[in-house]
Amino acid sequence: MKTTTRVKKINGHEYLYEITYYYDKETRRTRQKSRYLGKYVDGKPVRVREKAKSPERVYAYGELIPYLNAIRTLDLSGILETHLTEHETRICLTLAIAALTCPDAIYNPGAWFEGTALSRVYPGLKISSQTVSKLLKKIGETGISMDICRTYISRRETAESRVYDLMIPQLRFSAANKRHKSNVQFFDQVSLYYDRDLSVPAAYMPHPKNLTATRLVKNAVAGMHIFHYRNTTLISGREFNSAMNIYGLIFSGTPFVIPINPDNELVREEIRRHRSELMHPKNLKIFHGETLFVVPITIPVESVQMHGYICYSPRQDEEERNEYTEDLDLIIESLHNIPIYRWTDPADAVLDIAGKYEQFIQWKVDDNRLMVNVKQKAVARQLRDAGVSVLLYAGGEFQWDQCMQWTSEQQEDEEFFSTVTSRLQIYPHTVDAETIRQGIYLIAFISLMLKRWVERQLEAAGLLSVSSIQKIMIDLEKIRLIGLGNDRTVVTGLHPRQQDILESLKWQIDLQI
Repeated sequence: MKTTTRVKKINGHEYLYEITYYYDKETRRTRQKSRYLGKYVDGKPVRVREKAKSPERVYAYGELIPYLNAIRTLDLSGILETHLTEHETRICLTLAIAALTCPDAIYNPGAWFEGTALSRVYPGLKISSQTVSKLLKKIGETGISMDICRTYISRRETAESRVYDLMIPQLRFSAANKRHKSNVQFFDQVSLYYDRDLSVPAAYMPHPKNLTATRLVKNAVAGMHIFHYRNTTLISGREFNSAMNIYGLIFSGTPFVIPINPDNELVREEIRRHRSELMHPKNLKIFHGETLFVVPITIPVESVQMHGYICYSPRQDEEERNEYTEDLDLIIESLHNIPIYRWTDPADAVLDIAGKYEQFIQWKVDDNRLMVNVKQKAVARQLRDAGVSVLLYAGGEFQWDQCMQWTSEQQEDEEFFSTVTSRLQIYPHTVDAETIRQGIYLIAFISLMLKRWVERQLEAAGLLSVSSIQKIMIDLEKIRLIGLGNDRTVVTGLHPRQQDILESLKWQIDLQI
């Protein structure tokens, strides 16, 4: 009988079948049989199932889904590619994701990259310590980072921002330090600007050295104009103990929220006056699941009214007291009844072991033995403000939880920047260390932007009210991408918990960004 081939189009895909005609004696009619030949590709049949009988590779994918969606939504690829090449853009985004999902990946970025779905998102990307160093140096030597921030902000219509004052520790060695085997701690200062509407980092400005309060405000305002914001609020994590620095902030006219040491004379009297009502039930608050007592205060400074909050945390109080008790017990045990030789200065011996606790130790030498006790009154004075913190603000009406949220974010962002920076400084950059560090700041900034965007999405979807970020990410980590032998990929089956998370967030399982 006659045999021919026919192309059938099913769901937009073309398939090739062999059609054989035969005569049916019972019905006395011509009938046909079809045999599947394969997918119709370039005029030839391709047996898809035969070519991909078993998976060739399994890729880590679930933990990348939130950040791939963030990159797609914020159009970070498009923004970076206006100032970097496609290859450089992909390296930047890969490093930013690695800092969030596998911080140790920087020690062997190529091996980590090949084991993740990013190798399917960015096929052919070659990433090594040499390419990373070269890119970081290029970013640090130019103004690319500022241009990228301006491009991102230009696509937004937000007129207001808040700026976090970050202190990033840097370890530098001098000849004198090498001789004495000691190091001096230096800090870079970074102003981090948040988009007020999205509550996501939108820009940053590094500064070469520590700034006074007056200079800090001037730089914050200068950055506001550079990035075309109309208003900004300064959030600093530094305790400004100098009265002149605090006055400089107050009379600058820029809204601010800052912590201040409870021993500062500006707030000492207010704490003493409100101490009796500090734990009154009317002042009970809950912040991120923790019990707090919050008392609003007003402090007149010349012609300006400065406002703030006294916050008392029972948990921090208990932790501080336990820490002092345990440390002092160990010090007493180490010092008591030790022999004092003729050539030994007992004061030096106490200081050497007690360190910062030396002021709380009472000692005497009896029969060439050291007798020590704890100065209970000195310890009580030191711990009178245990668990107490004070936040001051001016230039606006800020609620207690808003102030605490901002200062908490500032501390988290400072720690995040410091961690990412220290991990990326593993290479022997030699004379280019300063330049390289400036390039690292862009990676840390992009990484933080992705992190905060994901957190905001989880919060908006209501998932954080029933679970934590850590638990959600662990659920997503179980999702894997299976690579088949014909360049096809499939995602492992989703259990109901994973489906609920992805459906609540409307996140796509898609390798296209």
